Amino acid sequence: MPDRAATTRLVAAAARHHLQPLGLHRRGASRVWLDDRGWWLVIVEFQPSRSHGTYLNVGPMWLWHERDHWSFDDGSRVYWRHDATFVAQPPIGEAGWTSFLDFVNAEQFTRDMDTLAGVAAQRVEQLRSQFRDPAATAHELISCATGRSESPWWQAYHVGSAAALAGDPDAARHAFRRITVGNLDPNWAHDLAQHASHLADLADDPHALQQRVIEAIHATRQLLELPPLPPSPCPYRVPSGGGE
Repeated sequence: MPDRAATTRLVAAAARHHLQPLGLHRRGASRVWLDDRGWWLVIVEFQPSRSHGTYLNVGPMWLWHERDHWSFDDGSRVYWRHDATFVAQPPIGEAGWTSFLDFVNAEQFTRDMDTLAGVAAQRVEQLRSQFRDPAATAHELISCATGRSESPWWQAYHVGSAAALAGDPDAARHAFRRITVGNLDPNWAHDLAQHASHLADLADDPHALQQRVIEAIHATRQLLELPPLPPSPCPYRVPSGGGE
């Protein structure tokens, strides 16, 4: 049985083979790979466990909410089969799905890790298509079940921000106005509602609203130490990918 560092090297080799050609880059020496889409990220995490092996998490992180930490904003855990088919949630009672790749021996793990990294690459391309631009993202988030998001409040905030970036102030205002809280709700919810109310008030000036969302994207990129985006009226254009 190898040590954890050796397992991580096998994970990295497979990820490099499948993800680097798509433009993803590895975050330091971690098991996390990033697909920088400008206004959002696809985060790929080969999550370690107490035993040798890995889970696979792939999901988007929206950059219009200012923060200095990484997070999955719309699902993450991937389930797969040996034939490389995958789903976000397997049908109840259906056999053959797994969410964990165990280490049995180096040959087995290398082979299965190649399959898993290929699954990760497919999921990245799926998310790129699904959230191809802010308008499509707003539509997708509106149509999805709220259970996929952190909360209905966050779903409304993400819909509003995507709509604002897409130049649809009416949809943005409607989404932001949905964020209402009561006295017993947590402090962060009150902060979010106050911020959303401010953004909703900006909807009468679509350019000002869009610029406020753009400012949040730039601020988050700076906090996460991501490369700055060049000044552009369309900040959601995809930047060129980088290597590891």
